[in-house]
Amino acid sequence: MGTLRFGKATALIYALSGLKICRVIRALSSVIVVVLMLLISACADDNTLQIAVIGPMSGKDHAAGQAMLDGVNLCVAEINERGGVDGRKLEVLAYDDQNDKDIAREKARKVARDSNALVVIGHYYSSISLEAGKIYKQHGIPAVTASATAPEVTEGNKWYFRVVPDTNFQGRFSAIYTHRILKQDAVNIVFERDAYGSALQRSFVRTADELGLRIKSVWGVNSETDDVDRILKTITQELQRDPRPGALFVGLQDLEAARLVRLVRDTGIDLTVVGGDALGSENFLRRFKDISLAKRNPAHYTDGIYATTFFIRDIGNFKAQQFNRAFKRRFGRDPDDLAATSFDAAAIAIEAIGRAKSGGDPAQRRERIRSQLTTFSNIETAYKGVTGRIYFDEHGNAMKPFPFGVYLQSKLISAPIQLKPIVNPEAIADLDKKLEEGNILVIDDHFMYKTTVIYTGIDINELSNIDSRNGTFSADFYLWFRHRGSLDYSKIEFLNAAKDIHLNDAIMEMDIDAVSYSAYRVKGDFQEAFTFRDYPFDSQTLSIRFRHKNLDSNRLLFVADDIGMQRDGGKAPVESPIKHSILDPAGEWHLQDVLVFSDISATDSTLGNPRMFHPTADTDIGYSRFNLVTEIQRNAKSYALKNLIPLFIIILLGYAMLFVSPQGPPFVARMNLGVTALLTAILLSIKTAGQLPNIGYLVAIDYIYFATYALILSGIVISVAELIANLRSKDILATRLELFGRVFQPFFLFAAIGIFIYLYA
Repeated sequence: MGTLRFGKATALIYALSGLKICRVIRALSSVIVVVLMLLISACADDNTLQIAVIGPMSGKDHAAGQAMLDGVNLCVAEINERGGVDGRKLEVLAYDDQNDKDIAREKARKVARDSNALVVIGHYYSSISLEAGKIYKQHGIPAVTASATAPEVTEGNKWYFRVVPDTNFQGRFSAIYTHRILKQDAVNIVFERDAYGSALQRSFVRTADELGLRIKSVWGVNSETDDVDRILKTITQELQRDPRPGALFVGLQDLEAARLVRLVRDTGIDLTVVGGDALGSENFLRRFKDISLAKRNPAHYTDGIYATTFFIRDIGNFKAQQFNRAFKRRFGRDPDDLAATSFDAAAIAIEAIGRAKSGGDPAQRRERIRSQLTTFSNIETAYKGVTGRIYFDEHGNAMKPFPFGVYLQSKLISAPIQLKPIVNPEAIADLDKKLEEGNILVIDDHFMYKTTVIYTGIDINELSNIDSRNGTFSADFYLWFRHRGSLDYSKIEFLNAAKDIHLNDAIMEMDIDAVSYSAYRVKGDFQEAFTFRDYPFDSQTLSIRFRHKNLDSNRLLFVADDIGMQRDGGKAPVESPIKHSILDPAGEWHLQDVLVFSDISATDSTLGNPRMFHPTADTDIGYSRFNLVTEIQRNAKSYALKNLIPLFIIILLGYAMLFVSPQGPPFVARMNLGVTALLTAILLSIKTAGQLPNIGYLVAIDYIYFATYALILSGIVISVAELIANLRSKDILATRLELFGRVFQPFFLFAAIGIFIYLYA
């Protein structure tokens, strides 16, 4: 008997020793895995894909260079978070050209010859890009600019691309806008004698001659050699002496343009100022930030200036609003137009990198990337960016319309009337009628839609009755419109309303300086498609969407009223709704964010019109759609208290069965404990499923229950195995099984909890 006891003790010691050895082996394995991961990470770092950003990171234009770099860094960070390009991380190499031609040439050679950069994003000015472009062409490295608009930058250089329209396009449309929309008969021109300003001036003058827009005076400025202040003062004095100066078209860079505008406003000259994209940039607006508010408000200088631009937040689509939010979260400020176009320049370049085959020397890889950039050649193959669809012509120019902006309260918003070029006027069924009505303008052989902008705002009072099972919610909100001309509000259609909503009785309406304004209070029920894959850790969106029933996007364009909704007034869009408690703070949902944006909902149809029965007919019907999207998140803590804590108690009950003797009468109690825990878990899962609609996919809580089933079943299986081992007198095996179960289940439980925290925390 003593020998038998000694043998069992010895066996137990060996079993425990074996467990210790196993633990040591597992620890060593973990260390080896970590070391291997570090080695793989180190190797991956040597295998990164590099892109270069070159701009004025220092000097008078350093803010522009920082905007370029921030836009590219945000794009790269988002792509790296998604796993990079073919599993390889992206790295940004920043170079400072200080907006100096000599330095730019030096940096361009350094990138082209001495780095592994696959593509260049830059430069800022057209004149700088021209000089650097010669080197990129010589060494064969693709470059994408987000701001250099002079035609010479890309013409004759197959290695250079731009994601913004060139100055020829800008100058032509600026002349048309000045004459046909702003109703100006005469104009004075001031331009910079560089690649940017000269091209802008030539295009404007050429179009003005076609229109009959009289050019009164033209002044050129060379900011590198001239006494700029003296020249600008002379120009201001000449304008002041003219009793009817007409309009002033400014083709200067942002610094010189700000100096001229300040002089003109301080002398009280009454004229309309129109400018190129330099005046539509955030850099132009920054030039007035140093003005003492006690003397002049910056709005005194900028308000009423019209300018071409490449990005205005109020007209941005959903992707643009996501970019705005991500940029502000990362850098603590709102993005400007240059940050947005730089983001797009990086995005389309990285897309080309991903499409190009890997392998070969850097020269071959660069050539393949350049070739891939040329595949973005029409609207069907266009890259969908933050600033719209981007595709290139044979010269590498972005072929896309750009908005006209006007400054109001020191903010650039969409101008009340936009011009939209018509690519194929012959495809328009009722062209003559629209020409007669003035909805389409024709200049020479070019046709353009005259589109009315509707400044639209929403302030939410309350979101309630959120029924995720039936996919409905109730909303109470204020809605207003501000615009030129008339608009039939009864034709506003709420696309996801459960019942028709009619805007009949305005709570406020008025006409001020040819601008119509109407405000409504709307209460209604809306439908929403809920997604439950992450339930109960899910986030949902509640949207309110509407459009005009009859007027398509060529006639009417909804834009977010940033001024009226005070989205730039020092508050984030979500702060105001939270402050006013649009959701019950103690309810099932928490408010995460509110996005307001417009987009185009398009369909393709002939509408049965016989004049549309031909291949070239323009059958695309697009409507401007206004969207308010509220992001909400389920209160997971409340759910856990109601559902997951009882489930955890059941898991503990299942674990407790492992401490009941597997021999004799207690074995029955042990099995009853396990089976009871399993059946209770199944009942809880059925109850949870009843809280959801009939969906055809698994949700997160299902996997939690599956893990619970596996955990409890493992205890039952181990118990049966222990019983069999004891019946066969395999005491060592029975002891090991019992120890294994008691260790395995907590390990399994904590591993599962860790996975869910990683996925949903």
